[in-house]
Amino acid sequence: MPQTMTSADLRIRNQVRLLRAVHDAAEPFTRAEAARLLGIGRNTAAALVGELEQAGLLHEVPAASGGRGRPTTMLVPHPEGPVAFAVDFREDTWTLASVALGGAMTELETGEHDRTPGVFAEIRAAVARHETERLAVLGFATSGPIRDGHRLHISHLGWDEVELNELIGAGWPPTVIDNDARLAGLAESRRGALRGMGTAMHFHIDFDIGGTLLLGGDAQRGAHHIAGEFGHMPLTGSPLECMCGVRGCWSLDVGANALVRRFGKEPGYGTGRELAQEILRRAEAGEPEAASALDDNAAALGRGLGALANALDPEAISLSGLGVDLIRLRREVIEERCREGLMAFRRDEPPKIVAGTVGAAGPLTGAAEIAWDAILTEDWLRDRRR
Repeated sequence: MPQTMTSADLRIRNQVRLLRAVHDAAEPFTRAEAARLLGIGRNTAAALVGELEQAGLLHEVPAASGGRGRPTTMLVPHPEGPVAFAVDFREDTWTLASVALGGAMTELETGEHDRTPGVFAEIRAAVARHETERLAVLGFATSGPIRDGHRLHISHLGWDEVELNELIGAGWPPTVIDNDARLAGLAESRRGALRGMGTAMHFHIDFDIGGTLLLGGDAQRGAHHIAGEFGHMPLTGSPLECMCGVRGCWSLDVGANALVRRFGKEPGYGTGRELAQEILRRAEAGEPEAASALDDNAAALGRGLGALANALDPEAISLSGLGVDLIRLRREVIEERCREGLMAFRRDEPPKIVAGTVGAAGPLTGAAEIAWDAILTEDWLRDRRR
């Protein structure tokens, strides 16, 4: 039998709902707007705000002057309230940031690493250098699939089933971790181009391509927490064998490595970004060989998007990383190849393909979001008050 909710339980639930509303809002809002958002009375909203201010979680500040009458106040994060830390772990670098309620981010430290699991000790040391009592949860974005939430696999670094529970454990703050492409999609859904979309897809293109399906603003993880490896589907018919062990992966035709390979150079994780950007610059200047490599990359991207749109029926598709450059330079190619890959009855209304607006900070922003998801719970609020 379900337990009866007490008035104290209801109060905690509404406090969490209000904190979540403040966190998710694009702009600060008033007590009256909070009452409307939560569907509660103004007196109840005022009481919730007072309790959360006393708890050091919310704060009221004067709004810009609107003329005569009682000054309006806006709800903002408490200046001494909890913060989340976020880490974006790349194949060759890492970034650490502090993120307040509402998403305001302050970069704390960046570093390069030697591509061994020893980098986790470096990141923990960086966290310790900036850690304060205000730190509640650490969110961690990593550039590889994480099976069952704790076994990390990054084939191009030679990491096979790296046990995260041994690397992130005793001595770490409470930590939540997820794949970078999925978190980039979550960032677009909560803070960027996909905000408000019911069904959408996001693809993060770096050395290769990864993505996520977003339903109601949440990135889908699958039975073993490794959904979204769209780059390892044979969508474009490549004859090459991928480092993942599958022949013909979409990733072999889309991304910086594919661009470098098509240009006649040897691709390499951690070393190909600069050359890929040089190829883009040459293509933009009209150099035929670079332009041809770019055309192939964009065409392969479009064909794969069409195939996935047939299966998943998104309202919109956003792209980040190298995908922003591909849209800027070859939008028509991408859209035409996507449309060709759609079932005939879908072609009149293809999904919108848009550049992400969160930018290179997508994985870091997504890591902050899963950290705040862990904070904004009834259990966390109860524990804070004990």
